[in-house]
Amino acid sequence: MNDYIQAVKKLLGQLTTAEQQDVIEYYQEYLMDAGIETYEQAVDELGTPRSLARKVLADYSIRSSSQESQSIKSRSDIQATKNNVKTVWLIILALLSTPVTIPILIVIGALFVAFAAVIFSLVVAAFAVFLSIIAVGIVGVVVGVTTFFQAPWTGVFYLGMGLAALGASWIGWLIVKWFGSKVIWALSWAAKKIYNRFIPRSRAERGRKL
Repeated sequence: MNDYIQAVKKLLGQLTTAEQQDVIEYYQEYLMDAGIETYEQAVDELGTPRSLARKVLADYSIRSSSQESQSIKSRSDIQATKNNVKTVWLIILALLSTPVTIPILIVIGALFVAFAAVIFSLVVAAFAVFLSIIAVGIVGVVVGVTTFFQAPWTGVFYLGMGLAALGASWIGWLIVKWFGSKVIWALSWAAKKIYNRFIPRSRAERGRKL
């Protein structure tokens, strides 16, 4: 039993020391009360250490993101988006480490593909916006400055165009960030629903409340 508990503990590095201690104490007490003494018996009751640890991490991440969503300030905070990305990833790992049926595997696969596609598209869109609009802005500013003393009005035109392009790049970044945060939030919401609906729970997990 101690080998099982130690194996679970090694996989909970993302939690705080207090959270790790809470998890370990709960499952250690549960196994002792159930009279489970061997590693194999613990696996039969709770699943593999990796499966249990991934579900624990997903549960804590879901709780953390739910608490943040109650704060108006955190809804616009980039940290909330990062936490949603983390939550989706941990849920995917938890689902993949748990024995499930073929239809659920298809759902998990679709969720993973959607998650990867959103992240990739956001990265590509961000680079495309910045590389194109910022390039136009820099060229406009440089041309405007160099031609200002020879042809003032032409210089002012190019300088204004360059500054406008740089300003547009900033607005574009805000739009991409806002849209990306909404899409990631939607994926996080869907992942939580799938996780709560399909993830199998042992008696110990059903009796433990975060």
